[in-house]
Amino acid sequence: MAATVVVKQLVGASPGSATTITNLRMNTDDTVNPGTTNPLVKPAAGTNYSFIKTVYLNADTTPSGTINNCYIYSDGTIGWTGVTLFAGSNGTYHEAEGTVGTTAAISTVATANVESWTSGAKKQLTGTLANPSTGRITDFVVFQSRVSTSAVAGTLTAETMTFQYDET
Repeated sequence: MAATVVVKQLVGASPGSATTITNLRMNTDDTVNPGTTNPLVKPAAGTNYSFIKTVYLNADTTPSGTINNCYIYSDGTIGWTGVTLFAGSNGTYHEAEGTVGTTAAISTVATANVESWTSGAKKQLTGTLANPSTGRITDFVVFQSRVSTSAVAGTLTAETMTFQYDET
């Protein structure tokens, strides 16, 4: 039987609490499902950053065989004027840092513009999980938004990131 695979988000101190998510909202604090609390802040000059958001693929039930060949990608266009979405992956969890409600520390992991991760140029994620195990499959994917002075006020449109994996 196929495994039940979900996306989990981590927040807090190492490694923090994990919550199954279906949507990830970029904002300026270290929370899951923040709604409109602590939104991204358009700077008067320079650049502001969202707090990092850390996610991973998790098997809630065991696969019949093995889950491997894990990837993540976008459609190649993030339509947020003045806001760039960066990401990267790492085997080690790091707690988000910054000034709540304003800006965050610049991530040393989330350095690739996710627009470069497309179905033709997927980002490969380290990780595998075999029967009878459950739990974390992939390394951590870290997202961070960079907000410039040209950002447009208001709610940004939803964007889709796709996780892909093989299960045998």
